Amino acid sequence: MKYRINLFLVLCMGALHLQADNLLSSISTDMKHFNTIATQTKQNEHYQPYIISTFKSKELEKLGVSNLKEALMLVPGIDMATDNTNNQIPIFRGSNPFAYGQSKLLIDGVLVNNLFFDAYSEYLSMPIDMIKRIEVIRGSGSKVDGINAYAGSINVVTYAEDFKGFESNDKLVFKYGSYDYKMGGFVKNFKTENFKTHIDFYYQKDDKKISSGPDGLSQGSLGAANTGLSQSGEAPLWLDEYSLGVNLLYKGISLKARVLQHKQGSAYGINLALPQASDRVKLPSYYAELGYAKKINDFNIDIKAGVKYDTYDSKAKLGPDDVNLSGVVFPDGAYGEHYAKQRVLYQSSYLKYNGFKKHQIAFGYRVTQEKTIEMISKLSNRATGDVALVDYTYTLPFFDKDAHRSVFAFSLEDAYDVNDKLSILYGVNYEQNSYKDAGLEPRISFVYRKDYKNIFKAIYSTSHRNPSWQEMFTKNNRARVGSTDLEPEKVASYEMAYIRNFSNDTYLQSSVFYLVNKNQIYNSAADPVYKNTAKTDIYGIELEYKGHILANDELYANYTYIDGSYTIDGTNATNNIPNVSHHLAKGYYIYNFNCALSLGTTLKYVSSKERMNTDLRPKVKPYTTLDTALNYENSHYNYTVNVSVKNIFNADVRYLSPQNTYVDDYAQERRTFLITLKKNF
Repeated sequence: MKYRINLFLVLCMGALHLQADNLLSSISTDMKHFNTIATQTKQNEHYQPYIISTFKSKELEKLGVSNLKEALMLVPGIDMATDNTNNQIPIFRGSNPFAYGQSKLLIDGVLVNNLFFDAYSEYLSMPIDMIKRIEVIRGSGSKVDGINAYAGSINVVTYAEDFKGFESNDKLVFKYGSYDYKMGGFVKNFKTENFKTHIDFYYQKDDKKISSGPDGLSQGSLGAANTGLSQSGEAPLWLDEYSLGVNLLYKGISLKARVLQHKQGSAYGINLALPQASDRVKLPSYYAELGYAKKINDFNIDIKAGVKYDTYDSKAKLGPDDVNLSGVVFPDGAYGEHYAKQRVLYQSSYLKYNGFKKHQIAFGYRVTQEKTIEMISKLSNRATGDVALVDYTYTLPFFDKDAHRSVFAFSLEDAYDVNDKLSILYGVNYEQNSYKDAGLEPRISFVYRKDYKNIFKAIYSTSHRNPSWQEMFTKNNRARVGSTDLEPEKVASYEMAYIRNFSNDTYLQSSVFYLVNKNQIYNSAADPVYKNTAKTDIYGIELEYKGHILANDELYANYTYIDGSYTIDGTNATNNIPNVSHHLAKGYYIYNFNCALSLGTTLKYVSSKERMNTDLRPKVKPYTTLDTALNYENSHYNYTVNVSVKNIFNADVRYLSPQNTYVDDYAQERRTFLITLKKNF
């Protein structure tokens, strides 16, 4: 009997040991799977050698966030600026709000900044429902596959991303809101064993008009003779656009393509004169990228080649009736059509090697060829003042029709895991340009994981911003004149961060930064030629918290303090940093009543902004906005209804205008509402 009992116990222990081995093996496999996905999706952002914030669309949709711009306004350190054509720009940590190209936008890893402005305003209206996740890296170290970011980078991940256990759902979306806003779209995925297809499509339009003025003529933007023609009225800020995106993946071969047809009102006027309601700007964007990724032993190969077309297409009334331009009076006003189409060809090859213990070596290159392939310039008759358009494409072009530029970038870096707690990423970028070379730019970052709860980061990086084509090649324009003698803007960035993890989904991230900016490019109404005229030092702190108050809620909050000084070349005058909000505070709170119903609230505070020392206007006023959203999700029929109200207390939100333009800055929308209906499949 004792023998049988002992035998039974041995068999039980063996079975339990076998089950435990299987369980541990299963857990280990799952952990590897989730770790791989976390690495690929940057969900383990606390371990990344950058200052990074990640936002998931499922949370943003509960808050009634409508598009990419609204999502970015929640990111620490980001403010928003615009210009007279409503070319909106996210400003990272107060870095030169009048310059474009300081940050880069990537959609599924494809760079989408347009060539004309080196901006991406046309993509800021991308509906949040087409986006799965947004990853924002703050700082000049954010370089990916030869794509150089000066102040930060934004990677939009669509529902083309598809991992086992994290599959994307198909959906239909419809929206209606203020300014007669209408939107419809869908996401569809097809998948077989070796082939994956993703398609997303959306169409949206509104009739937004916002009371604005007096316009820039009151400040002499078209000369002293025209100040009496200044107007106030409705600025046409309407939108009409559609987009189709396609991602194909067959084994290691991928194709990423998108067509964006973007049309908008002429906003505050091409020449700072309030335009007609029908005046418009088109900013279409098309791209296609073919890629090949392959793992061979310890090597990972990533080869890409792509083409991108961007167009600036404006048709507008440039001056009011009886405007006097260079001594010629235009009784019926001055009109113009400006068209410039650019093409970008690029190819990159990158190789990662994991054969060395504790090291991952990555190196490669990216070659870019940029060219204007078509340009048209038509204006009302400059000799007679007749309203009929005359073709000035060759005699008085608004842009260099032969503009072209080539860029070669090489990078080499090593990710070195010193031990289980310390990792170092160091490397160098080199860029050669057909105009002005950027040269060598080193970076190094340390990530020290004392334990799960305490993580420290230290980062030093250098970067640059090449002048945009508007800054280099614009001609015959009263407000802006290009120069091919411009040097790249340069920045050296010093950052430190401490992350305190309280639980798997609760953390506090604090960071300090110091940015040294040189060769910053400015122009003004008094001197429209773009020049490297300023040096700016910026420093600040960022605090970011995510967690819970109760078991069934979600809380997110951040605060940024920014300060510094600038020096204008030739005068050596050092002043408090202008055009920057010193305090930014943002956050949201979601209370889940149950698994179906939730209430979300979003709060944003932007402090006042000081002007340039030559600008005698009062400070730009601070503002606080409060949004709320009620979200109902029916899991049985897989549909969601969201009702939101933005800017509940009707705060007066204005974006900074340069000196001698719109004296009361650029007015933005007040209180609005939005209804969203979504069906998942």
